[in-house]
Amino acid sequence: MAEDNINQIPTDEPLTDKGTTFIAIETVGRLSYARELRLKPDDVIVALDGNPITCDIDKFDETVNSYAEMPALLTIFRKDAFFEIFISEALQCSYKYASDEDIETIIGKQPEHEIGPKESYHGFEALRDMRRRVRLFRTDYSPYATIAPVFWLLYHNMWAPLVVVLVTYTVSALINPILLMLIYVLLSIYFHKAQTVLMRSYGVYLDYNCWFVFAERSTRKAQERLRRFDEKCRFSFSYVPEPTIDEKEEARVAALMKEVRAELDAEANS
Repeated sequence: MAEDNINQIPTDEPLTDKGTTFIAIETVGRLSYARELRLKPDDVIVALDGNPITCDIDKFDETVNSYAEMPALLTIFRKDAFFEIFISEALQCSYKYASDEDIETIIGKQPEHEIGPKESYHGFEALRDMRRRVRLFRTDYSPYATIAPVFWLLYHNMWAPLVVVLVTYTVSALINPILLMLIYVLLSIYFHKAQTVLMRSYGVYLDYNCWFVFAERSTRKAQERLRRFDEKCRFSFSYVPEPTIDEKEEARVAALMKEVRAELDAEANS
């Protein structure tokens, strides 16, 4: 019974004269959990584990801070579209009540958005470069990264770390087979603990920027979700049709990237 009370989502009317409303994010601190999740000001919090949230701000904070079934699945409304995201603690940001326009849009579009069982969702993170190419990967634990780091790196097209790992294995094997076993165990432990960080860091190394953190039920649905927020984003292994390419925009971005690289080379040589 106590656990049921902890997980109960308050849905009473907020202490405002606007009737049914929703909570939105007002500001995101630089070191907050919300910033880590790439949440933005004006994102509207619609549901927690599929249960609509129409309570006041204080009760929402209390619910998140005492929620027993973490991670929780939060439904967010941004730019006329919904998406889900896993949270494991309070967002550590300030809140406000959503605008009347957002409330009206959410109420109108909410019946069209289906929220499945929390267990069917996987965490995803998307990185995007200036040409709107996207590196999309799951953030949940993969045993392949621990058991077979080489094949895991190969699957995710992480060529530079793959070369480093292969060279390390080869050198240690030439020195001593026992050293190879030790290196293999140590690298497996590292890949076990740093999968998401490694994929994110490699994307940044390739000039991708952290773009979107969310939850979806499959890679196909994840790509479809991202297309709702950027209709021109592209994927290496795409389940969605290729977007129409704007040749002028591509030429402009290519020229800009060339200019930036030239400036970086000039600074490095000076």
